Parts: sequence; C-alpha cells; structure tokens
Amino acid sequence: MTDTITAEDGPRLLGLLRERGLLPDGHLCVYAAGSLVRGWGNATSDLDLYVVTDGPARPEGVEDFHPVALSPDRVPVAVPTLGDRRGDVEYWSADQLGQLLAKVSWEAYREGRDVGATVSQVERDALVKLGHAVALDGAPWLAERQRTLRESAFGRTIAARSLDLADTFAEDALGQLGAGDAESALLTAKLAFGYAADALLAHHGEYGTTAKWRSKKYRAAAPAVLPFERYWRIETMRDYDPGDPGRWIEDVIGCVRRVSMEVEV
Repeated sequence: MTDTITAEDGPRLLGLLRERGLLPDGHLCVYAAGSLVRGWGNATSDLDLYVVTDGPARPEGVEDFHPVALSPDRVPVAVPTLGDRRGDVEYWSADQLGQLLAKVSWEAYREGRDVGATVSQVERDALVKLGHAVALDGAPWLAERQRTLRESAFGRTIAARSLDLADTFAEDALGQLGAGDAESALLTAKLAFGYAADALLAHHGEYGTTAKWRSKKYRAAAPAVLPFERYWRIETMRDYDPGDPGRWIEDVIGCVRRVSMEVEV
C-alpha cells in the first residue's frame, strides 16, 4: 500500500470493508482522511476512513465508540487490518455531521456561542479531516459538506480560541518572568507560541489544535507574517540561551503579539 491514498484506491478499500462486514448497505458516502490522504503518511500511519449512513449504524466489527455532544451521542469505531495497515473506521450518520456543521456555522458564531467549549476534540478532529478528505464512494455528498465547511466559521472559531489562549499564556509568562521564575515562564511562553501558531494556521485555512502535524501544516500555509524559518527557530528553541532566558522569552512573546495583530477574529 502506498503512503498516499487517492480516489483510485476506492474499489480496493471498499472491497476490504465489504469482506469484513464493515460496509453498511445503502451508505451515503465513504471517505479517507488524515495523513495518508495528505501525503504525510509513513509506515506506521493508520488508515482513517469515515462511513456516512442515513441513520445510526453498527456493523458487526465495531469495537469501540467515540463520545460526541450530538444525537446520537456515540460514533461507532472499528479497527480492522486493511491490507498492511491498521484501519480506523468511524461510522457517522448524516444527521450527526449536519449537527456538527451547524455548531460551526456563522449563525452560531455571531450569536456568541462558545464553540470551543461545545465542539469536543473528537468532533474537531472530524471537521479537520473532513476538509482534506478524499471520497472513495459518494463524491457529490462529500463535496457538498466540504463546501459547507469551507463557508463556515470553523476556521474563525479555532483562530479565536487559540488566540485567547495564546494571549492568556503570554501574559502569564511575562508575570512569571517578572517574578524571577524563568523556568515556568519558558514553558508558558512555549504554550503561548504554540497556540499563536495554531491561530495563524487557521487564519490561512490549515486547521489543527495539536503539534503533531504543525510543521507540515505550516509549510503548506506559508504565512508571510512569520515565515517557516523563523517559526522553526522558535519551535526548536534554536536561539535559546540558558544564561539569558528572559531574552528568548520576551522575543517569543513579541512574536505572539505580532500574530495576534495579523489574525482576524
């Protein structure tokens, strides 16, 4: 199996799901997502598949459930071996995804709902992966939901919440530094910078809230306000001097504040 999954893999992967009793009759869409779709996969990457059905589904091979703040409140998950990879197959109903997209609509955003608090990590991951998904079956259905996601306030909500956290940790870091606690200030400044980077990426259409693929997404987004080389020097603490930690911390906080001025929320 190659390290990049495309629509051409559809017949083979659908066949593997069908052989294992993991492809419900009458499904609306099956799509692949994650690192293998983006060309970032490696030998140990899971194959992330999403099966969308008209109503709740629970094939015989389902082994677990992800809790979600939707109705139904669980997403069945199967973890079969698909070729030479471990599969991670989630079964969403069309209505669940509709509810989730409604949570990140502009209407919800303008009403001031705290989307960051109401969208769980499982739900956020599903939206992130939806954005770069490749249809294995049901391409028109997927294309319409991707359009809805692109036109939603999802990016704005990630950027706003990330900026709030970045600003909070930046102030905390300066307070700790002023109190002479340089070690705590360094760790807090790193947190602030990570959230600022996530906000900047969201501003450029690359969504994510963990550091796992941040460097890849940063290269893809290529933000001018903080070029990759500068970002990477901070991320890897290349210029940190243990003899003068305050200089590095203040420099990082300055970058956080420049990002805050750049990102529209």
